[in-house]
Amino acid sequence: MTNDTPQHKKKNPARLHEQLLEAASIIAARSGIASLSLNAVAQEAGVSKGGLLHHFPGKQALIHALYERLLATMEKNILALMSLDPEPYGRFTRTYLIYLAGLNGTDESRQLAVLSLAMPDENVLRKCWRDWMLKHLANGDELDNSPTGTLVRYAADGLWLSELTEGPTLPPQHRQALVDRLCAMTYRQADKMAE
Repeated sequence: MTNDTPQHKKKNPARLHEQLLEAASIIAARSGIASLSLNAVAQEAGVSKGGLLHHFPGKQALIHALYERLLATMEKNILALMSLDPEPYGRFTRTYLIYLAGLNGTDESRQLAVLSLAMPDENVLRKCWRDWMLKHLANGDELDNSPTGTLVRYAADGLWLSELTEGPTLPPQHRQALVDRLCAMTYRQADKMAE
């Protein structure tokens, strides 16, 4: 006996959730966080606005989920870099520097930029970032929680932000020397000399 009725695809909520976040990411990267409307995301994802609202009850929830997704990607990439670093002392700060220095021109960098630039107006994003950093510092070591560690991380942030807003302004050799010098500051002997 054959069944002539069309097969109905079973809905996959996790896949739809990811599809909506991907659509939001595309819109935010293309046009900025201000243009991230629920209608635009639903249209980009090819779903109804009601389908979107089932997953995200409002724009703030969508932005928060987008940022959490980006932090999860960062976490995965930073942990992968940390696993390759044989020196435990200063590992988080060193890896953070290497990670940000390597982001230049990537989709991840653009997404981080869009969401970071929204932080002054979005309390929940600031809290997410602060909690993420404080978690790493709580698990960090003496260097990670020292003025030297803070200096290296702030310099990494500055290098990334400078290239994001101004484009490359340093010759490649100068940039690499800067990253190398900052990286050298994260090792035990260099940190003791800085005191």
